[in-house]
Amino acid sequence: MENPLGIMTNPTNSSRSGRTLHFALIWVTLAVARLAGSDFTADIEPLLEKYCYDCHGPEKQRGGFRLDQRVSALGEADSGERAVIPGSPDESELISRVTSGDEDDQMPPKGERLKAGEVALLKDWIATGANWPETAPAKQTPIQNSDHWSFQPLKEPPIPVVSDADWPLNPIDSFLLFSREASGLSASAEAAAGTLLRHVTYDLTGLPPTPEEVSRFIEASRTPEGFSKAYDEAVTRLLDSSAYGERWARHWLDWARYADTAGDNSDFPIPEAYLYRNYVIDSFNADLPYDRFLTEQLAGDLLPSKNQEEKNRQTIATGYLAMARRFGSLVEGYPQHLTIEDTIDNLGRTVLGLTISCARCHDHKFDPISTRDYYGLYGFFASTRYPFPGIELFQTQRDLVPLVTEESRAAKWGPFDKETDRLTAGINKLLAECESDAIENAAKESSLSVEEQRSLKEALEKKMKLARTAGEKLADHLKKLPPIPVAYAVQDGAPVNARVQVKGEPYRPGAEVPRKFPEVLGGITLSPETARNGSGRLELAGWITDPANPLTARVIVNRVWQRHFGTGLVPGDGDFGLRGESPTHPELLDWLATRFVRDGWSLKKLHRLIVTSRTYRLSSNEVDENLASDPDNHTYWRFPRQRLDAESIRDTLLLLGGTLDPSPQTEPYPIPPSKDWKYTQHHPFKDSYPTNKRSIYQMTKRLTADPYPQTFDGPDPNACTATRDRSVTSLQALYFVNDPFVHEQAEGFAKALLASRKNDEDRLDSAFLASFARSPTNEESALLFSHLAEARAVTESEEAAWASLTRTFFRMNEFLYLD
Repeated sequence: MENPLGIMTNPTNSSRSGRTLHFALIWVTLAVARLAGSDFTADIEPLLEKYCYDCHGPEKQRGGFRLDQRVSALGEADSGERAVIPGSPDESELISRVTSGDEDDQMPPKGERLKAGEVALLKDWIATGANWPETAPAKQTPIQNSDHWSFQPLKEPPIPVVSDADWPLNPIDSFLLFSREASGLSASAEAAAGTLLRHVTYDLTGLPPTPEEVSRFIEASRTPEGFSKAYDEAVTRLLDSSAYGERWARHWLDWARYADTAGDNSDFPIPEAYLYRNYVIDSFNADLPYDRFLTEQLAGDLLPSKNQEEKNRQTIATGYLAMARRFGSLVEGYPQHLTIEDTIDNLGRTVLGLTISCARCHDHKFDPISTRDYYGLYGFFASTRYPFPGIELFQTQRDLVPLVTEESRAAKWGPFDKETDRLTAGINKLLAECESDAIENAAKESSLSVEEQRSLKEALEKKMKLARTAGEKLADHLKKLPPIPVAYAVQDGAPVNARVQVKGEPYRPGAEVPRKFPEVLGGITLSPETARNGSGRLELAGWITDPANPLTARVIVNRVWQRHFGTGLVPGDGDFGLRGESPTHPELLDWLATRFVRDGWSLKKLHRLIVTSRTYRLSSNEVDENLASDPDNHTYWRFPRQRLDAESIRDTLLLLGGTLDPSPQTEPYPIPPSKDWKYTQHHPFKDSYPTNKRSIYQMTKRLTADPYPQTFDGPDPNACTATRDRSVTSLQALYFVNDPFVHEQAEGFAKALLASRKNDEDRLDSAFLASFARSPTNEESALLFSHLAEARAVTESEEAAWASLTRTFFRMNEFLYLD
């Protein structure tokens, strides 16, 4: 039988002298160990490896520390506690856990516990200084799962050599043809000229081509040379159109979860949100390089500017951060940590393709993102002042950024500044005390009696009531400020490193984490000077847009591809982590990403490259031989048929009905002034302001979505919508039958046909060109003229008869889908 120190005894020897000798040997051994200090390699490392490495070793680092490395073992865990404090075994968390009888605290949590002698060795080792020789073998391994494909450096692969060298029009075709040739598959034929023009026009502008554009394109396409010239000219015209920015800004707003309301339980309106939306539209139209586009949104307020106009534009760009969701209704205990969490979540999903926020409470279960990585990012935004949109118990805005010179601001607000500063300092002091008391109470709670807990709670509630009263005074004062142009944007706040929030609870602060990039992406930290003097958002933007970052270019290229083809080269919802799908064509993805960076991060060049490929020009026709071996079209042997999205359907109906207002919205919605706000949890903001402008200019609310975008799978304004749903429901069919809007646009379409064309044949041809980018077949003409005759028989109105006909167009699959 082996005793705790490994000394073999004879179980049959029960004599008193034998037992005395046995215990004497134990104490002699311990005494010698205490004098010399336990040998780390011989005595301690085997214990740590046996009992601890499974959870705190090279494979897993639960709690943010590992016991196979000296620096980590002697440092702080995520909780802020230290496992090993040399010279103080009673204060070392390691000893506390291995001796605990509490199932929630004891370590190891399952299986065999340490024997008394093993605990004694650990105590003695710590008491004598926790000697850990620098030469002790470090069980270091690469960052967990850093060999995953998406974390590998971008490398431009060679363009593959294909057998059919005449088929590719650009390298995209070579990569995909190489894949098809390896699978023995052939591509479908190219789409008809009108079909292709309709497709690329919707893709780049979200609107259909006009009948005149279709007719000219079909006529020019009668020869291969004419087609090539006409198509290149059409692509250039579409990319130069202001409608391009409106179309592709809508995609970015899907990812950035844009809304005109804050998302708190009263869903307070944000009258200034439209400025950010228009910034995105203008940036796409100007082909602002994507790396600059990201930098301005993360740190535009920190960039140099030549004049006030440029400064305003860059300030408005940070509306991306300001757009983070708000929560709650109280001034005191306001859950700002949830707004920062939403910021990190969207930044991770939209820009890096990672679910970083999963590491808020514990190390990511799948991806190589630790809790410390999360709070390393958290510090950037904790050092940032977000605008305050108003809440139920603070019914006004606060901390929005003036869009005027400092002199103009001082002239308007200067007389109010002293009182504003006084009230702000007072409420901030009370709020800080409330937060500090809440943290202290949480730490004490388990050791206090019920009565003591009640007393502390009452004292805190009294202080919170004072903060609420101070907030009301500040809100009333802010409503008196003279109006000046402001942006819903961010500013630098007091620089601070975040502390780990144990289990995601802000009232359980743990170890402090320096502001840094995730370890798997380099783990870069701020310089001491930058950390002292600013938020570090500009440096964060630089790390994200560094060409050496393997994720940023890959993610946006994949997103653009997905919006053109309906599915990304990385399928699914764009998750580049270990739970996401692997790319179907990794070499093509990397070639596009490296080309994108080399082309100056130009999105327009990326679009042109994609839409001028032969792959993009294929029809949606099926090839029977391919269906058996590649039914999911992974090799892109045909173009995937796609339904128009909600915005394109509505905008097309308005266009054909002659009621579309193509001008941008350059003014705020007529939201009541903040002095009149009375929004509550039970009476949230619900106003809508209908317009015949393009759908991107429709008001978007977070908590009360309008029926139309819900019916046709619009984006969720509360989260990154990487991929929209593609439902087919009876509600959609009933919409085209019954909705007054559809009837109004059909009537307008009919009036336009009757006014612009002299006979039924020309009217029907024009209607087909406008709706389907082709002329009707003889069979279709006969069928539709028969319908027209029946409609005329039951109505005396020619407009009503033609409206009956145009309504049937709106319900056809060919109208609702792109081939």
